[in-house]
Amino acid sequence: MLAVPVVAAAEPKPAPVDIKAIRDKLIVLVDASGGTYVAKPGEDPRLFFGTGKQLYEQSITGRSANGDGWGIDVFAPRVPGYQPGTIMRNEDGSYVKFCGGENKTGLTLVTGDKAKAVLDKDQFLTTAVLRLPHAFFRDDTGTYYYVDALREQYGGKGFRVFVGKKGAMKQLPLSDVASDSAGEVFSTKTGDLRLVMSGSQPKSGVWIKGGKKTELIVLDTDRDSPVIFKDLGIYGFMGTICDDI
Repeated sequence: MLAVPVVAAAEPKPAPVDIKAIRDKLIVLVDASGGTYVAKPGEDPRLFFGTGKQLYEQSITGRSANGDGWGIDVFAPRVPGYQPGTIMRNEDGSYVKFCGGENKTGLTLVTGDKAKAVLDKDQFLTTAVLRLPHAFFRDDTGTYYYVDALREQYGGKGFRVFVGKKGAMKQLPLSDVASDSAGEVFSTKTGDLRLVMSGSQPKSGVWIKGGKKTELIVLDTDRDSPVIFKDLGIYGFMGTICDDI
């Protein structure tokens, strides 16, 4: 088993995005709560969102078109049922945001000098979702065991381990990470989290502390995405269009 010493590194930050090549195809929308949405509909859609002068790129998961109407689906990990967030132009020319099937917000199209000011002066950045789930477990007492990693866009790996109850998770500093064809071991001063993998997904997990082994229940990171990104209390601002759900 290959053991990789863990060296603490500074968390990466979203990087500037050059919009010059698509600027003429962008439209600006706003909601009543101060959110700004800059969208490029059609093929190869793009979407940026923010509540201030920094607009973060959204991860596109799908698109649709219907006559003069269109929709852009984006990654929205706090929406139940692993549903996307959606920006939509209806055929009547109105605009709306959906966070899942029932959370609907009207949007207003911004034109002229106000739209130009957004495109000229706001800062366009890569996604603020720096990390994605790697493995998620629970024991019979309701204690959760969670591993996340930097998304590939930000270098990958950079694992972190959290243990605790909902809303009271504690990050455990890693001493090393071991990985081979049999699985992975995340070693901390508190204990070891051992995973047996099936492809890129965990098949089983065990927490070892002071010689005591606790078998863990494997949880689905997609189905339990709202638990991970909202209930555990690990993540705050994520820069998605459905952050506040």
